[in-house]
Amino acid sequence: MIRDLLNVFLLLAAALLVYRYHRAIIAAFRRFDARNVQRIAEQERAKTDPLAHFRETLKTAEEQVETVSEVTVSDERLGTPVTRYVFEGERFATRDEAERVRAEKIRAIARSYYVDLPRALAERRAPESVRGAASSNPPKPSPQNPPPQDPGSNVVPLRRGNETLH
Repeated sequence: MIRDLLNVFLLLAAALLVYRYHRAIIAAFRRFDARNVQRIAEQERAKTDPLAHFRETLKTAEEQVETVSEVTVSDERLGTPVTRYVFEGERFATRDEAERVRAEKIRAIARSYYVDLPRALAERRAPESVRGAASSNPPKPSPQNPPPQDPGSNVVPLRRGNETLH
């Protein structure tokens, strides 16, 4: 009895909350949908763009680098407040100079990715052992004579006796 009353109360409270905030909830769903539509459109454009991989690499590298921040300090000579720009703990007089250093850092990260890419691809192709490390032993070839199959099976054998199917 009391359990049923609590369930009804919780249901009504949830319904009132949804009704109270339904505009905000619908707006959030619309923003979510718009971001998904934009992401899908970008993925479709990237399929035909030969430079899309480089853009994605630069975008990923940019996420790894902090932004240029603006601080107000007193001038060493005059004592008046001046604006300085900080990137990775280093102060710069102009935003352009700080952004130039930041762009160089982003390019260095992206460049190191492409330097390491051939080695990563070679490791990916290497056979892996049970523990995940590359093993020096190549994978074992399949047996020459496969076990007899069930007559009702729809699996086509790759080899019959000493004969290879082509």
